[in-house]
Amino acid sequence: MGAERLREIGRELRRLRLAAGLSGVGLASRAGVPQPTVSRVETGRRVSDPDVVARLFGALELEPAEAERLAELVRAAYEETAARRVDAGVSFRPGVGVEWAQGARVVRAFGAVVLPRLLWTSGFATAAESGGEGEVWASLLRDEGRRVVAVVGEAALRTWPGSGECMAGQLAYLVEASAWSHVRFGVVPGGAAPRVPLHGFTVYDQAAVTVETFTRELTLTDADEVASYEAIFAEYERAAVFGAQARALVEKAADDLRDALGSIH
Repeated sequence: MGAERLREIGRELRRLRLAAGLSGVGLASRAGVPQPTVSRVETGRRVSDPDVVARLFGALELEPAEAERLAELVRAAYEETAARRVDAGVSFRPGVGVEWAQGARVVRAFGAVVLPRLLWTSGFATAAESGGEGEVWASLLRDEGRRVVAVVGEAALRTWPGSGECMAGQLAYLVEASAWSHVRFGVVPGGAAPRVPLHGFTVYDQAAVTVETFTRELTLTDADEVASYEAIFAEYERAAVFGAQARALVEKAADDLRDALGSIH
């Protein structure tokens, strides 16, 4: 019941925001909260403090009776879900990464051995048997209103699902995307990793991190956790090469792929 109340709150906030002619960024600015907070509330997720939700509704300058109705709805929802919340800084709900990316101004993605989902082509997603959100991620990468910094290990250029037939198009796509003005694409050359790359991850603004495991998607929103991942990403970014050097590594991987597939056939 509490989860449904949270979704109802999100629907109400989105309806009232649109009726007021405000974007998510506009409402966040008016309420004095980070923009991802608006996205989080509108998609039915908890934030750290119900007073933050009240600030969002308060910024819409509602009639007193409507404001009180919504305040009561928020109080009830947060009371009902409090007992089930083990840790406000950790979530295992699938698909959260896309939601965070849609609301973020800056997305930083690191792939140690496999390319981050943000960089996948539809062919790669299909070969990986994970095509459900492929088009959404592709549209997010192409959105020039968002800054994307993607860093991958050189091994990720040589790791593919299935037969590898998808990789020619995938590597060509990396070269194309690396030239877009809102995308900064780098490759950490083999042997240059500043620390053992245990897994890939994606950071959304300074608000959240997602880590994909074999069994589930882990989302971290604790401020200290996010700051730690920001610092780790910065280490890999400093170790990476960009621009023409990064493209040369991608093109070398493409040449090696053609030789490998040619020898098979």
